[in-house]
Parts: sequence; structure tokens; C-alpha cells
Amino acid sequence: MTIGAVLWDLDGTLADTGADIAMTVDEVLVESGLPPLGEARVRAFVGDGARLLIDRAVSAAGGEPGPEHVARFFAIYQARPRRVAALYPGIGELLEQIIVPQAVVTNKSAGIARALLDELGVLDRFACVIGGDTLALRKPDPAPLAEAMRRIGIATCVMIGDGPNDIGAAKAAGVPVIGVEWGIGRPDGADIRVSSVSRLRVVLAGLDVCRSRL
Repeated sequence: MTIGAVLWDLDGTLADTGADIAMTVDEVLVESGLPPLGEARVRAFVGDGARLLIDRAVSAAGGEPGPEHVARFFAIYQARPRRVAALYPGIGELLEQIIVPQAVVTNKSAGIARALLDELGVLDRFACVIGGDTLALRKPDPAPLAEAMRRIGIATCVMIGDGPNDIGAAKAAGVPVIGVEWGIGRPDGADIRVSSVSRLRVVLAGLDVCRSRL
């Protein structure tokens, strides 16, 4: 099968954003008179979008989740989409080697995702960014992947992600999925699992979507 595009998850796949997310969540908690949870605990809540993330964090801190917490999270994160977040080593170079269109499909807000990718210097690598608020449905539903393919104008793709929502969305969409093992989640059920960016490059080269050498 010819692969027409590469679709990427963002958090835990392209970039290590866990510390930034945790700092933003803790800022919301402290402003609400609740104790901060710290990065390790917040990371366990990441992957299903900001609303569930904040609901889980506020509940874990002993509070009553409300829309004001979510609104405050978005306000803080939109103003500072990058504090210490960085692309995983080798990702920037790999993005330059992909020879088919690329897109980001994330459960993060599309606006925040674009702002973060811009600050990381790679926004122009992607034909489109599909966020958790782009459609009524988000990963693990296949609709965001289908929307990315529709916007790019291709019928086949490969999905790359680090967590169960990525794997589930790809499986539901009937597209191959590569699970990366350096991220926030666990890519159980992926068609192929890779533990390094260099190994990912080899796999993508084998699919004829990447130049064989950096």
C-alpha cells in the first residue's frame, strides 16, 4: 500500500510537553486555593484533552471541577504555550526528511497546538493541524484522522503516536499505526513500536515516505 501522508500526535510524540502542561495545571490549582499536584501526577491525566485533564486534576487536588477551571487553563496556556517544551531529539531533522504531506492530529486545542508548533519552529512542516476542538469528536474516534486526510486530499496515511487514543483512532480508521515508546502514554496495540527516533526513521524509510538517510 502506498502511504499518502504521515499524521503525527503532538504531546509525547513530537514534543515533550509534560512539564509545561503540569506547570499550567498547577497554576490553575493554586489560583483556586488547591494544592499543586506536580508533574508526575499531572502526566497521568494527559491524553484526553484539556477538559478531562482539568477535571481530573481538580478532583485529585480535592476540589470541585467547574468550567471556570477549564477557562483559566486555556487562558494561561494560550498566553504561554511553551515554557520548557522541546521537540524530542532528532524529530526536527526527521520532519525535514519526510517526502509526503504531514499533519498533526492531537486532542490538544488546535489554537494552542498551532501556537506551540510555531514556537518550536516546525508549524510550516504540516499541511494542517487537527485539534481536539476542530470537530465534535476527538481521538480515539477516527473522525479527526479522516478530517486530516480530507484536508490534505489523500486516501492513505500512517499514524504515529504514543498512547491508546492514537492507536485506537488509527485502528478505527483502518490505517497503519506506529507507536513511539518515548512519550507520555503506552502505545499498546500499535502495528509497529519504536524506541528511538533513528529507528522510526528506518521504519518510515521502509514505507517510502522518508529519505533513507539524514
